[in-house]
Amino acid sequence: MARGQIKHNKKRPLIVICSEGGKKSSEYYYFRNFASRDLRIQFSTGNSTDPKGMLNDLLNYIVNEDIKSEENCKIFLVLDTDLNKTRINEIKEIEEKCNKNNIEIITSSPTFEIWYLMHYRSNKLNFLSSKEVKKELAIINNGYEESMDMYKLICNLTDKAKTRAKSIEQNVINNKEELLKTNPHTSIYKILDVINEFKNELLFTVDFDKI
Repeated sequence: MARGQIKHNKKRPLIVICSEGGKKSSEYYYFRNFASRDLRIQFSTGNSTDPKGMLNDLLNYIVNEDIKSEENCKIFLVLDTDLNKTRINEIKEIEEKCNKNNIEIITSSPTFEIWYLMHYRSNKLNFLSSKEVKKELAIINNGYEESMDMYKLICNLTDKAKTRAKSIEQNVINNKEELLKTNPHTSIYKILDVINEFKNELLFTVDFDKI
């Protein structure tokens, strides 16, 4: 009997992402590239822009879409610090509630686009505002808008970006510093790690000759 593959009959794994701007955000235009016949990626709805409001929007989405019934699901709340003390404090205040609802907070400083820049270089990543980061991206790419499909431009460099992001976080740990106050940083790579884990679990091969 020939060698073959058996697919699980369970529903495809699901990743739910809540980011400021929803389906009009740079996060959406990036992460939609990872959706496939083997993996679902959904963006929660809502118009809030502050951490507490975004969490409430996400919790409502979880209830309305019956996300808790999913057997294989990860939920992420993606937030920019904007180098704003008030916003950073608000992120701290929602950490406990996120943990209770199995929601992982993913932060970037000053903004999500710092993840894009980490694909290009490991230095000169310290910016004083989100606007400056996007301006730098525009220089590198001869233009930048949040609706750009940056994935196609940087996908071959993602391993380097992961290494840089992880190195920054490790230095924060070693120096006993606070990640939320660290500029720059981004934990976006953690979502990609989960995507890879889900995809690696989807198929298994069986040698029918040995059955």
